Amino acid sequence: MNAITINEERLKATFIELVSVPCPSGGEKEEAELLLKKLQVLGLETHVDDAGKKFGGTTGNVWGFLKGNVPGAVRLFFEAHMDSVAPTTGTTVIEKDGVLYSDGTTTLGGDDKSGIAAVLEAVQCVIENDLLHGDVQLCFTIGEETGSNGVRFMDKSMLKADVGYCMDSNGHPGAIYSASPKAINLKLKVHGKSAHAGMEPEKGINAIMLAAKALHALPAYGRLDEETTLSVDMINGGLASNIVPELCEVIIDMRCPDEDKLERLKNETIALFRNIVESGGGTLETEVKDVAPGVNLSAAHATVKLATAAAEKLGFPVSTGFTGGCSDANFLCGMGLPTVLLATGMDKIHTTEECLALEDLNNAARWVLGIITEATRLGWS
Repeated sequence: MNAITINEERLKATFIELVSVPCPSGGEKEEAELLLKKLQVLGLETHVDDAGKKFGGTTGNVWGFLKGNVPGAVRLFFEAHMDSVAPTTGTTVIEKDGVLYSDGTTTLGGDDKSGIAAVLEAVQCVIENDLLHGDVQLCFTIGEETGSNGVRFMDKSMLKADVGYCMDSNGHPGAIYSASPKAINLKLKVHGKSAHAGMEPEKGINAIMLAAKALHALPAYGRLDEETTLSVDMINGGLASNIVPELCEVIIDMRCPDEDKLERLKNETIALFRNIVESGGGTLETEVKDVAPGVNLSAAHATVKLATAAAEKLGFPVSTGFTGGCSDANFLCGMGLPTVLLATGMDKIHTTEECLALEDLNNAARWVLGIITEATRLGWS
């Protein structure tokens, strides 16, 4: 790359400052105000959108834009989310042997302040060292942990980039997740017939038992194969302990990157339920909700090639792979911006044991800086 490197002490201080601010999903206003000031100090064009208003949040997504000084360079988009899972009321950071932890009363917030801090540090290095760069667009989103609400309610016309990088995955920098499944929720409403459970149960049709019989008949659940999952995640039914239940609702999470395969799985599951429910005298009502579009970018895609080239120049071991989880990257791809998920080193996320090695945090920032500088040498195709 070049002799320019990141400021590790500043990066650590930025991360600690970011996680010290309360940032529950839908309540990121204080975090947004802090980030807005940081971007403005760097001289970036800034904007806060209205995504929060659309789902009841306290703020919108925070945007920053750095105009390029190299015509024709790949236009970059870096994204990370502001919110953290509970308990997250402001974190006290403890450092031990080069690793950052919370004091045990909250999550650390590395998910996803590691991504935000890495991006801020890299952009600051570009600006203060007057490095060559193309257009760089930043977006720090809200409500990711409760269903990627910041991206769901984003105005896609604001996206002004060729490639996107979502800085939001565990693993060491160098790990690129370029494929993830399309996800749907299948809601199955089993309708039976109510009756008094003690006086005349034979006059009722027990919707819960019909649903249970259908669930028992599923040929498999959990991991169906290396790319497909089916998880029965919610069951709700019954009005009282003395009434034969006339309704039972089941929600099944289904995921697969192959949309045709996912469609077949959905249809086969509905057919199985319908046959058993109707054979038992009940009726079935179905509803399908799209949870997230899929991501499937090959190693030859320009988005992946750019991140790979930057990582290799830094000496990071590079891997590309599939993740069964869905992230903001899924929705960005669905909007037409090819986006991959990059690892930032976060570990044991969504627990009070969450931790982050400083080496990984530093390397995440180096990787972002490397992608920015490498983009000036590659044309978009």
